[in-house]
Amino acid sequence: MHAASIDQLELLKPRLIELWERTGDTTLKRLADGEAPRAGAAFETAQDRSDWLGTRLMENYKSTGDAQVFALLFEVSRPAFLIAIQGQLRRTSHHVDPQDVLQEVFLNIYRYPHRFDSDRADAFRNWGHRIVRNTLLKFLRGEGRRACLHSIDDDFQCADVRARSPARAAVDSEGAVLVNQAYLLYLSLYLVHFARLTAKEQRALTMVEVEGASYRDAAHELGIRVENLKMVIFRGRRKIYRGMTQSLAGFGADSAEAPGQGAVASSSVANRLHPGARDFCNRSAGSD
Repeated sequence: MHAASIDQLELLKPRLIELWERTGDTTLKRLADGEAPRAGAAFETAQDRSDWLGTRLMENYKSTGDAQVFALLFEVSRPAFLIAIQGQLRRTSHHVDPQDVLQEVFLNIYRYPHRFDSDRADAFRNWGHRIVRNTLLKFLRGEGRRACLHSIDDDFQCADVRARSPARAAVDSEGAVLVNQAYLLYLSLYLVHFARLTAKEQRALTMVEVEGASYRDAAHELGIRVENLKMVIFRGRRKIYRGMTQSLAGFGADSAEAPGQGAVASSSVANRLHPGARDFCNRSAGSD
């Protein structure tokens, strides 16, 4: 992982607090407050902070299986893993896509969290880089076997295992439709619960997340301190998240009551949305 500066931990503070509230892991709260997760643990250098962040997130995911914990773990560790993969590939003559290797690395982390042991601060950094090394060797061995097949008989055309078959293309196309529908639903629910925020929360989120304003500029325009702005943004995000969670739970209950009646369930979902969200969904659906 890249060494985490104090400023980077400050940016992650709202998400760490949210994950602490979701999972009850007090070490995440301590990290959010800029403190070592354990009494007496080294926490002076950027590398110490980075190591503890990765190790505690991985231990939390191992214990809870929480998807949002894994998402943050992916975000903070992806850059360092990718740099390591690219550095190793530059020493070889094989044509391997670093992104393919990176995806397999995180798939292995996702599949085998029970193999992780958080016995020290750099536990996740060392464990993760071992997975990177083993995964990369597997890819390179596969490339070597394909090269040998082609050298035996140049006329023999070996199928590209990375190319999509017609069946896979059809499945991907159907999946894309479902993903688009789910994305529209999430956007619609966000609009519904964003409209329920206070005017200050709406303006703060709009300035920071849409207009790209810095915390300092946004706080100046709203006439509040930067620390207060961060809390306003955190509370606004939490309200939206909790509201969307409750709404989705209600939609799931509707679907369970009417199995096999997708059209009826979808209609029920649409009717319960904010009028502006329904219009947005209808316009988007009509443009497909």
